[in-house]
Amino acid sequence: MYTEEYEKKGFPLLGLIIKILIIVFLILFLIWFIPKIISPVVKNNNSNNTKCNNNSSVKCDTKGIDALTSQIFSDNIEKMKDAAISYYTTDRLPKNVGDSDTMTLSDMIGKKLIVALIDKNNKACDVEKSYVKISKLDDEYILKVNIKDSEREDYILVHLGCYSYCKSDICEKKNSDSVDVPTKGSKVNPTVTIKKYTPVTPVYPSDGEDTFKCVYKNGKYYDKHGYKTSEVEYIQSCMTPRCENVYGYYFDSNGRNVTKYAFEKDCKSERPKCQYKNGNYYDRTGNRVSEVDYIISCQSPKCEKVNGYYFGKTGKHVSKPTYEKECKTPTPTYKCVYKNGKYYDKNGNNVSEVDYIISCQSPKCEKVNGYYFGKTGKHVSKSTYEKECKTPTPTPTYKCVYKNGKYYDKNGNNVSEVDYIISCQSPKCEKVNGYYFGKTGKHVSKSTYEKECKSVEYLYEYKKTTGASFSAWTSWSDWSKTNCDTSEVNCSDNDTNCLYKLQKLTRKEKIGTYQKTYEKTRNVIRQTGSYTQKSCAKYSYVQINKTIYATTTTSSYTVINNITYSTRSSSGNWSYNGRASYSNPPRDTNTTHYKFAGADYSYCGDTCTTLPNYYYDSYTYTGGLKQVGSTTVPGSTSSSTSVVSSEVSYQSSCGEFVTKTIPIYGTIQVSEKAKRTEPLYGDVCYQSTKTRKLLDKGSTKTKWSSYNDTSLLNNGWTYTGKKKIK
Repeated sequence: MYTEEYEKKGFPLLGLIIKILIIVFLILFLIWFIPKIISPVVKNNNSNNTKCNNNSSVKCDTKGIDALTSQIFSDNIEKMKDAAISYYTTDRLPKNVGDSDTMTLSDMIGKKLIVALIDKNNKACDVEKSYVKISKLDDEYILKVNIKDSEREDYILVHLGCYSYCKSDICEKKNSDSVDVPTKGSKVNPTVTIKKYTPVTPVYPSDGEDTFKCVYKNGKYYDKHGYKTSEVEYIQSCMTPRCENVYGYYFDSNGRNVTKYAFEKDCKSERPKCQYKNGNYYDRTGNRVSEVDYIISCQSPKCEKVNGYYFGKTGKHVSKPTYEKECKTPTPTYKCVYKNGKYYDKNGNNVSEVDYIISCQSPKCEKVNGYYFGKTGKHVSKSTYEKECKTPTPTPTYKCVYKNGKYYDKNGNNVSEVDYIISCQSPKCEKVNGYYFGKTGKHVSKSTYEKECKSVEYLYEYKKTTGASFSAWTSWSDWSKTNCDTSEVNCSDNDTNCLYKLQKLTRKEKIGTYQKTYEKTRNVIRQTGSYTQKSCAKYSYVQINKTIYATTTTSSYTVINNITYSTRSSSGNWSYNGRASYSNPPRDTNTTHYKFAGADYSYCGDTCTTLPNYYYDSYTYTGGLKQVGSTTVPGSTSSSTSVVSSEVSYQSSCGEFVTKTIPIYGTIQVSEKAKRTEPLYGDVCYQSTKTRKLLDKGSTKTKWSSYNDTSLLNNGWTYTGKKKIK
C-alpha cells in the first residue's frame, strides 16, 4: 500500500526544485530578451548593420547619435533666432537703455513666426520655458535665445544692431564670439561673458537616410515617424488639423483631406471664427490665417496701428511710411456720437463708453450711465467719488469779532479781550475798554502808559473807496451754431474783468444719413447635384429632399432655377401667383417657390426699430409631382408594388428605358438683405452772448487826521487802522 501510493505521487521535493529552475530560466531569458526589443539599434559607419547593446561584444559608435542630437538642438535655436530677428523691427524694439522685451515660444507660434519645435525624441520643446529676450544696450541690442527640450536646456546670446551691412532694420553683428549679459537699469558688466552656442555638423547613418521628424528639409517633408511624405500627409501627421484650412488644403472634423464642399458641410458649425485658439488665428470664415490676415478679416482696421502692424486707408497691411502718408491727416467722420454700436469722442476717435463720456460731456462729480466721475472729471470708483465729491460742511471762521461771548483775533484764534484789541486795533498810547496800551502797542499799567504816552500826539489814517461803474448789459443775442468744445462764460457782476457772458445749448439734430442693412434668413429649395440612372422615357424624375418624384409632364422641374427677381409671370410649369408682404419669410416647398422682391417700410418712421416686412413673388408648380419608389416603375410609392413578369410589360408601361440625368434638390438656408437710407443724428451746439462796458474802474483815497474826526467819519471815511506820531 505504501509503495503503490508513493509511486503514484512521486517525490515532492524533486518537483519543487524543477519548478524553481524553470522560473529562474524564464526570468533570465526575459532579462536578456527585453532589452533586445526595446533598446535602439545603432548603425555603425564602419560595419554592416552590426547591432550593439550593453551585452554585445561589439563596441558601439554613438558619435552619429550625439552629432544628430546637437544638430537638431542647434537647428531649433537658429530657427528661433531668425524668427526673432525678423519680428523685432524698429517699432517693436525696446526704446530705452536697460529695457527689454520677452517672447515665449508659445507667443511666437501664436504670432505665426515659427511652427512647433520637435527634439530628437520627437517631443515638442517646452513652449513656456523656451523663449527669446531682447535688451537694449548703449548703442546696440543683445538677443538671448533659450531652448528647453525633453533632455537639455541651453541658450545663445547674439549682438544685434543697425550696421552698415544690414539689409533690414537690424541684423546680427559679424565677428562676435562672446557677448555681455545686460541687466535692466544698469550698465553692462564687462566681466560676465558667455560663449555663443556653435552648431555641430550632423553625421547621418551610413545608409544615407535623414532622420528628421515633422520638418521641411532640403525640399522634402518628413512626418512624425521620420518618413518622407507629401505635404498633405506631413500636415496630417505633424499638425493634426481638424476643420481647418492649412496651406490651401481642407481637413474635415476627422483630420482627413477633403474637398472644399465637404469641408464646409462637415465643419460649418465647428470651425472657430474670429478667434485666437490653441496658438492659431482664425478669420471670420473659420480659416486658419496669420495674425495680420486675422486682424484684416475680423477687425477691418483702416488707418490704424494694431499689435505693431500698420493698416492703410483701404484696410490693407502696409509699411509705416505708407501708413503715415495715407493716414497722416484723417478726417473724423463722427464726433461725440454713438454710431453703429461704437462711441466717438470729440476728436472723432473710436473710444470706450467711459472715454466718450469724459471727452464729450466733461463730467465732474457726476454719475453718468452708472459710471462715477471725480472732481477732475476722471472715471473713479464709487468710494473715491463719494470721498471727492461729498460737500463738506464749512466751519465758520471769525476774524476780529466778538461772537458768542468769545473774542477772535485777526487770524481767527479765540483769544482774550486784551489780545483781541492788540491784534485787531493795534492801539498805541491808547486806553481801550479800560486797558492801557503803551507806545509799542503792548498792554501796560496805567503808570507806564502815562510815562510813555503823556506828551505823544498821533495822526490817524482814514480811507474812502469809490466803486467801479459799468454800462447796462446788452440783451442776449440770438442763438447761433457753435463748436461743441465751446465753454460757457459766467462771471461775477462785481468783477471789473466781467464784460462778456456766454450761454450754450446742446441738442440732438439730424446731421446726415447712412445706409442701414436689414437681413432675414429663410429656407429655400436649390439644386445641389445630379446623378444618372436608367429611367422610363415618358416620365421626368426629380429627387427633392432625398425623395424621388415623377412629373406628369416631360418639362424639366429645373425651370425653377430660371425664375429671376424681375420675372412676374408664369415660367414653364411654374405659375405666377402674385406678390405679397410677409413679416416672417415664407419657406419653399416641393411645389411652391418664393422669390425676394424687396422690403416694405410703410409702417416705419425715420428709423425702423424692428425688421421691415419683406415682399415675395409666389410661384406654384403645375407639372404635378407624384412620389415613386423607382424611376423604372412610375406611380409606385411602395416596395411591395407587383413586379411585371417581363421587360415587354415594363416597356409597355414606360414606353422605353433610357438613361436620364436626375436632378437633386435640397432645402438650404439663405440670407436676404434689404438696405434703406436712415437719418443720422448727433449733438449740435448753439451759443448766445451778451456784453457790457467798464465806465469807471473806481478808486480808494486816504487821509491823515486827528482821532475821531467827525467831518470825515460823517462823509463816508473810515479808519484804516494805521496811525503815526504827529
